[in-house]
Amino acid sequence: MATGEQVKKLLAAHRDHDDATFFRVAQAIIADETAANHHILARELKKALGEQKKSGDLVVLPTGKDRVSLLNVHRSEISRERLVLTSRTSKKIERVLLEHKSAQRLASHGYQPKRKLLFWGPPGCGKTLTAHFLAHELGLEIGTVRLSSLISSYLGDTATHLESVFEIANKSPMVLLIDEVDAVGKTRDDPNDVGELKRVVNTLLQAMDNFANNQSILVAATNHEYVLDAALWRRFDDAIEFPLPEEEEIQADLKRLLSGIEFKESLKSIVPLLMSLSFAEIERITTEAVKTMILEHREFLTYEDVTGQLEQLRRHSAIETERKLDR
Repeated sequence: MATGEQVKKLLAAHRDHDDATFFRVAQAIIADETAANHHILARELKKALGEQKKSGDLVVLPTGKDRVSLLNVHRSEISRERLVLTSRTSKKIERVLLEHKSAQRLASHGYQPKRKLLFWGPPGCGKTLTAHFLAHELGLEIGTVRLSSLISSYLGDTATHLESVFEIANKSPMVLLIDEVDAVGKTRDDPNDVGELKRVVNTLLQAMDNFANNQSILVAATNHEYVLDAALWRRFDDAIEFPLPEEEEIQADLKRLLSGIEFKESLKSIVPLLMSLSFAEIERITTEAVKTMILEHREFLTYEDVTGQLEQLRRHSAIETERKLDR
């Protein structure tokens, strides 16, 4: 919390209508709370202070040669209610949160919370959403790497771009999300590599070793965990799997998605049909089924509404598979 000296300076600045000093002292208090890992309080103080910033406080985001930003930094609005995970994954994420919220206690015993996390598993199982959730829960901004801008056709620029992104994350507390990290972290044993890949991976490894901001968290996400370089795996404090949901988890998700909707059948009857689907695919199917119900002026959902959308999803997936095979 604010020291007595800081409170006195705030009151004096208010009395003298000295906005510059008031803002400077308030920023120092916020910085102290952030350093103490009181991120929720720091976020609330920032909100109370307002959105004004001095030019010296602005974070200059890195850009490539085409002047396109390499990093998108913003506040996350993903709260706990939006997050759907398997129970095993949820426990791992709660452990990460507990460590960061208890950072001072850990530090008093010589330990630090996990700050470099690998999220791996099939698409649509909550990897990206969870990174945003961590930022929201800890009162941090979420910095999303723009992979299309990061990977450059100019020899050597991709490694330089990586260094720029990590430099910002080292200066400004954030959750740094590198989605599809396999695009820049593939194994260096690839026989088709012409040398640039090794340079990029080495740069990423070095950047992770030098990742020194105690308030920032690195989250790397991949759908293809087995192509990652072995040395990259070793750099992470924890590798958290985001698997497809099991029967009980599908049923719980259906209850959430169809809350307030009258369904003519038992939810258990459609759970087996949704096995092997991701949370995102299940949400897509149920959303479209409910929209069909509304458009047909009905007050209840039918088994056929759901199976019809499931069939459309399968047809779409089959077409996508054919397109990939034709490439």
